[in-house]
Amino acid sequence: MVLNKIFAPALLFALGGCFGPNLDFGEEPTTFRYTEASASGLNAVRPYPTAEDVCQVIRENQEIRDPVDDGSFLIACPKHERGAISDRQNEGAQVVAQARHWTILSVPAR
Repeated sequence: MVLNKIFAPALLFALGGCFGPNLDFGEEPTTFRYTEASASGLNAVRPYPTAEDVCQVIRENQEIRDPVDDGSFLIACPKHERGAISDRQNEGAQVVAQARHWTILSVPAR
């Protein structure tokens, strides 16, 4: 019984780390194929800026909270989609982190 009280919280803590984004990656692509944002610990909401685009609006989480405090919102683009990342930067977005296969950008409020 005591073991279950210790083991259950430890297991939940360990699993929680598996589902959050690991932001210790560099900007170089780790794959040149499309992966779901969730494979990099991100929670995609919808494509950005249009339904045909590869970038995704993502939900904030504890690891990446600061950019949204100023009215900005977060998007993520596959790292190998350098053209899409460049387009978003030309529109004013700034890279704020790197997840496994995705680059996370902060888009200023309009």
